[in-house]
Amino acid sequence: MFIGNSTKVITPCIGQCDLDESDICMGCYRSSSEITGWLDKSEDEKIDIVIRCKKKIALHSQ
Repeated sequence: MFIGNSTKVITPCIGQCDLDESDICMGCYRSSSEITGWLDKSEDEKIDIVIRCKKKIALHSQ
């Protein structure tokens, strides 16, 4: 799950940072602007990002 401490959304980072030609991380599938702006995002924005990233990870794992 992506909720930590029952109040904060944790980053989807898996420590395999490598940006593709579109500036998308091939480890967590966030854009470079989502990565650098993570701390400034609202909890709702973070949840939306994590859900989108988890879906992309699932698609690429098949």
